[in-house]
Amino acid sequence: MGRQAYLAKIAFGRSAFEPTQSPTESTEYVQLESSQSELPRLYQEATANNYIQLYDERGNPVNPRSHAYGKKLRDAQNDVLASVGVVERRRSPSEGLPGSYGDRLESLQVEDTVGNAIALTTTLGENLCTWWTGIMRDRILTFRYSDAIPFAQLVTMESATSGTSLLYAGFAPRLLSALSVQTIIYTASIYQVADRILLATQATARTRSYFRQSRAVLKSGFRLALEVLFYPLSYHAFLQKLGLLPATPLLPSWRSFIPFSESSPLLTLSLYYNPYASLLDCMKAILTSPALLVITDQYLERWVHASIHEAIELSIIRPNNADIPGRDTAAKERARTMLGLRRSPPVVRKVINSFLTFIGWGQPLASGTTEGRRPSDVERIVDIDEGQTFDVSNTRVTNITPLELPMVQTQAEQQAEPSHEESIEIAVDAVDEPSRPTSPFTPTASITDQEDNDPRIRITNREGIVEMEVRLPPRILSSHTEAADGSGSLHQGGPTVHHEASSSSSARRPYHRVTRLSSEPAQMISAVVKAQLVGLAVLPLRLVALRLVASHFLAGQEGQTSALRSVRLLPSLDDLSWRALGLQMSRVALCNAVDLAIDLGLWGVQYFTITSIGRRVFGWGTL
Repeated sequence: MGRQAYLAKIAFGRSAFEPTQSPTESTEYVQLESSQSELPRLYQEATANNYIQLYDERGNPVNPRSHAYGKKLRDAQNDVLASVGVVERRRSPSEGLPGSYGDRLESLQVEDTVGNAIALTTTLGENLCTWWTGIMRDRILTFRYSDAIPFAQLVTMESATSGTSLLYAGFAPRLLSALSVQTIIYTASIYQVADRILLATQATARTRSYFRQSRAVLKSGFRLALEVLFYPLSYHAFLQKLGLLPATPLLPSWRSFIPFSESSPLLTLSLYYNPYASLLDCMKAILTSPALLVITDQYLERWVHASIHEAIELSIIRPNNADIPGRDTAAKERARTMLGLRRSPPVVRKVINSFLTFIGWGQPLASGTTEGRRPSDVERIVDIDEGQTFDVSNTRVTNITPLELPMVQTQAEQQAEPSHEESIEIAVDAVDEPSRPTSPFTPTASITDQEDNDPRIRITNREGIVEMEVRLPPRILSSHTEAADGSGSLHQGGPTVHHEASSSSSARRPYHRVTRLSSEPAQMISAVVKAQLVGLAVLPLRLVALRLVASHFLAGQEGQTSALRSVRLLPSLDDLSWRALGLQMSRVALCNAVDLAIDLGLWGVQYFTITSIGRRVFGWGTL
């Protein structure tokens, strides 16, 4: 009889309670890996014209958006009924007590406000303190200095030439260009301008279908048009950083934004090819255009940043076990999706995580944790006592009678047919005492929905067939599974189960204050790592773009010698020796090292300030 469940599975197919072997995905539907998985980007961007059906890990169709709308509708109906006096809302047990849920939310909002202010101040201070190192790096990449000049004397010479403008030259146009492009793209994505235009013009079905198919191409073209529109700002910033233009005025003339005018930097497409000679020369002129190289450099910078963002965010040590979950998590995720951030490749994630773990800034990615496992990897069997009560799918089940399973027969079957999957047994009497935050906790609507949609514990019969699922909050399960994982081995049988459940409080993960203020030190470390990696990745293309911009500007001076720059342009790579090339790279490495040292010094000041404010004002480290 031991193979009855296996034979029944072959005869009748996969059970509806069991997850599929591997999630599938197509242009019409997306299957989630687990109930804790984030909603895919295709589903978030789906509209009525390109609806994407979502399936859970068991292959059942789900619609989280409809579920959320239904919850909002029921809440609105309850508000109306309560306002007219038909019903009376149940008072929370923590209402009116000191440290209630509302007071904690207000405290978290104040903490977020203080954290945002400190983050803004730190970002501005960091840019003011390290902007000159970027200017020195760009000038070293563009111009050739004497090999006998040491790095300190080189900095002194550039400081004497540029004066105080070495600290801020090119900062204003660069900041304005980046903010303008990102703001326009984010606004167009949030308000769905293209869809509104199609709706207002009453476009035909063929036009809407063509728009859906070419949406990615249209987005890329729209971004390229914005980059070309704001290219005069980038061009002006490059020239100011190289010292070829004075630091004032901060912004270029408005005439430079008129395409192909006398003041536009788009004129003189290339210095090496005549675009009017032939079609081949026209293509070569476009490929060697400073505008194309600068725009490509910015595209590469954003692509590298988006590729390493997830790997760094997952690896950096930060507070991640909130005592009270925030309410703006979904909004932040949507904003990150709209800005073009994506999942890091597995190779990149592994390399970055290994490096950050080695230097002590990160922690290894837990592949066997409770959150990362799929439901098929861990079987959870519940020992039920007589008269227990559970809430299953918003339905209260009372007077549960346990199945009478002979202990000897169960142990014999386990020894005769060993399972390759880990099995964790959790006693229900231990689950009755969930781990709570330090203050009274009132779950919000979103948290309640997540708990209701979280099937984590299954009740099976002696043949291994699932008879009932018990839905419990994730924090209850995590506290017990972590205790079982920390014990070093998984035990079978009844007495050991109760021992592991009783010792779960000692192995429970501590709660953190997850706010903008507490996460800012980790966020700054993450920003420093991203800036260093992005700068190294775009260094070869930045070298070519800087030289082309400098050559393009000097060629337009009609032989006039610039009063701000007297050194010669860097020659071609064929004229460079290995010694000269190594000297240039060592100077660039010194610039990066000085930049990193300043960033770490500012991080130390920020860490001391934040911890002092958190302990004295917001009560960090106390119950």
